[in-house]
Amino acid sequence: MPDESLESISALCSIEHFGLGRYGDPVDPMGWEKALHSFQRVLKPGGKLYISVPVGQVDKVCFNAHRVYRPETIISTLSHCQILEMSYIDGLDTRLCMEYQNGELHVNQAQLDSIPDLRNWGATGLFEFIKR
Repeated sequence: MPDESLESISALCSIEHFGLGRYGDPVDPMGWEKALHSFQRVLKPGGKLYISVPVGQVDKVCFNAHRVYRPETIISTLSHCQILEMSYIDGLDTRLCMEYQNGELHVNQAQLDSIPDLRNWGATGLFEFIKR
């Protein structure tokens, strides 16, 4: 895919599996990170990136099933993108943790701290980014 060629990318419930070898892919501990860097590379400036991954209080691998990420791990890996919004699914609702408005990131630390660290699962985190 050519650099800066896409207006939008969505990756839902997939990144956490990259590089674990479970689906016939080669084992690559950095497979998820390589994918995020590739998304940034092919996204046009001003393009949107929508992802969902399991989130929790600590980064971890749940042996060959999936990974769980601290929200900051995802955000810091996407260094050429601005986080616009981050929330997580809680039952039938979502909990807003971060929102970029008027040139400023507003963080609801209480919501971030309340992300449940469900054993070997994590909560579903929802992220929206824009490429700078």
